[in-house]
Amino acid sequence: MTSGQFFQKYLKDNKIKEEDIVYSGEMCFESSGVTGIEQCELVKTGKKTCCFTAFESFDINLEPLPVVGEIYVVENTEEKPFCIIELDDVKVLPFKEVSWEMARQEGEDQNLEEWRDKQREYMEEEAALCGFDFTDESLVVFEHFHVIYK
Repeated sequence: MTSGQFFQKYLKDNKIKEEDIVYSGEMCFESSGVTGIEQCELVKTGKKTCCFTAFESFDINLEPLPVVGEIYVVENTEEKPFCIIELDDVKVLPFKEVSWEMARQEGEDQNLEEWRDKQREYMEEEAALCGFDFTDESLVVFEHFHVIYK
């Protein structure tokens, strides 16, 4: 089943008109292999309820910032849909100001320092690929979501 078919099934199963929601396409968590599978499982079980993206990435990729209420079909590492999420909260803040309360919602790390080390490495790699510098002062976009369809 394609993501489009999955989305149409969601609409039909819930008797929702497409014009009544803000569908923003597909989302994946950018990891492959075991890491990607683990992230999908964390989302499906409700342990992962947020993600972070470097603010610069939206500008460079000519993408609008996400907004509360947007709905995404989440794809697994094989680009197959497995759930639909809705954004509950979106914040833009400096990386150094991300709290443990926010970071722990990714469902992967044991403390803020562990989270920061992993995220910093990921953000620096993304920045190098996209042509910008990432520092602790750089802005990140925090997206909090919940699963609305499996």
